[in-house]
Amino acid sequence: MDGGGNMHRHNFLEARTVEKQFIDAIEENAEYLRAAEGIDLGAGSGRFSNVLYKYIKNLYCVDASDEAIAAMRINLAGIRNVRIIKAARDTLPFKDGSMGIVFAANSFHDVPVGYEREISRVLNKNGKFVDLDWKKEDTPFGPPLPIRFSEDDVVSKLKKQNFRLIKEQDIGTHYMLIFSREEN
Repeated sequence: MDGGGNMHRHNFLEARTVEKQFIDAIEENAEYLRAAEGIDLGAGSGRFSNVLYKYIKNLYCVDASDEAIAAMRINLAGIRNVRIIKAARDTLPFKDGSMGIVFAANSFHDVPVGYEREISRVLNKNGKFVDLDWKKEDTPFGPPLPIRFSEDDVVSKLKKQNFRLIKEQDIGTHYMLIFSREEN
């Protein structure tokens, strides 16, 4: 179950294939991920943090779940530039403009209203937000269709917070949107 009480349908083999596609997309887009300070928001078990830490000098892996925090402590043990933080995604414990990148995978549909304002708050001028999420189409697994956001919905929400879409990538059942935060 996710934070919203929705049962997500999963198929292990399909999920592993999608995870591999995500990792490949992250590595293909490394040029956008390089930053001194960054957040893996809703990091879960840390499976993508295991790739992101290579590009971000100080990576903060944030999740609100005790179970996720425990899994990250195991999966990210020994990685020196990773800090694990328990926090809600709508009240991040970081200073305004302190981050160069915020990365979020499969989470935009599970977060409270205003999530995009919090991302904008913590990003520095020209900081990047990477949203890797489900397409708004029926798939054999994943969150229910009514709670998903289309690429256009995400772009519209982020445009209101002074974000500019700089890259869009199709990843089968998912999309990757990379935004740059613009000055007001």
